Amino acid sequence: MEKTEIEEEIDQEIKWRGIYSRFDFILNNALVLIAVIASGFPAYIQIFGGFESKIVAAVAAIPAFILLLQKTFKWEQRADWHWEYKRKVKDIKRQIRDQGISKENASKQLSKLESDLAGSFPGTSSLEKSN
Repeated sequence: MEKTEIEEEIDQEIKWRGIYSRFDFILNNALVLIAVIASGFPAYIQIFGGFESKIVAAVAAIPAFILLLQKTFKWEQRADWHWEYKRKVKDIKRQIRDQGISKENASKQLSKLESDLAGSFPGTSSLEKSN
């Protein structure tokens, strides 16, 4: 059976929201791991010695830099936003498949979803409220 345009659009939204969500999730967690390792590094170097103090100071600054990046770009919140969007689009897809809703109704629901979520994507503005 040939897919309608709205079904193709829904499939693309599901695919890309999954990719974006995974990327943001993995990036956020990789940065947290780096921050944890970097925060312990100066203490271990102090105990065992052997590194130049400039290198230790540079590594000690990494967690603060990562915190600044996470506060600015909000990868964790972005991953959650993409996941929520994907979940709602998948709901529309199931309605098409299991409940036989029309392509017109599916299109209206997708437009409403976009409208409902407009402006809620975590941005980089420092004036925005934190979630």
